[in-house]
Amino acid sequence: MAADWPPSNPALPEAVPQCAMRCPGSTTVNAPSRLAARSIPMKTRIARFVAPALAALSLTVAGIAVAQSGTAPSGTPTPAPAKQRDGSGSKPSGTHAAAEAPKVIALQFYADWCPGCKALQPKLDEAMKDAAGQPCLTVKLDQSDKNSRQAEYMLATLGYGDLWKEYAGKTGFVLLVDAKTRKVLSTVTSMQETKDIKAALMSALKG
Repeated sequence: MAADWPPSNPALPEAVPQCAMRCPGSTTVNAPSRLAARSIPMKTRIARFVAPALAALSLTVAGIAVAQSGTAPSGTPTPAPAKQRDGSGSKPSGTHAAAEAPKVIALQFYADWCPGCKALQPKLDEAMKDAAGQPCLTVKLDQSDKNSRQAEYMLATLGYGDLWKEYAGKTGFVLLVDAKTRKVLSTVTSMQETKDIKAALMSALKG
């Protein structure tokens, strides 16, 4: 026998057995389950849906705050520092020892049109190989352009302006000068053998 649903008497659900009841024009439903769902207060239902949403929102806000502050919340393990790549832990540039001043300055009076300069150059290059790593500075005073004063300016800058007065316009030789005393220690020309040029250079460096 079909019963009217919902019942007109509120006390009816307690007396209705837990069995399937068919409502007019509907499918079979479980009366106690439907009544139990309706008996839950509205505030409780809202709380069940709102509470998880509020919790998720709180976590999101906390994450944004941490990202902006750059600090992790208490209890969060600190990540291990990244390993440095090879060479990244080396000392920065500029920590080398101070530059060493030359002991001997080789002033080469040169010009492209000078035959003696061309004959001296290979001998001088060979002799300088033995002086590699030695405190010797070679300064090439190019006088190929007779109208140029670059050689004169170079000597004046180095503090050898007086030598220009004596050797200006002359080419085909090298003056080995003591850097401290500015004294001419030896003169090398194309007439000398390579071994003699090497000996003069090494003697100036030892002196």
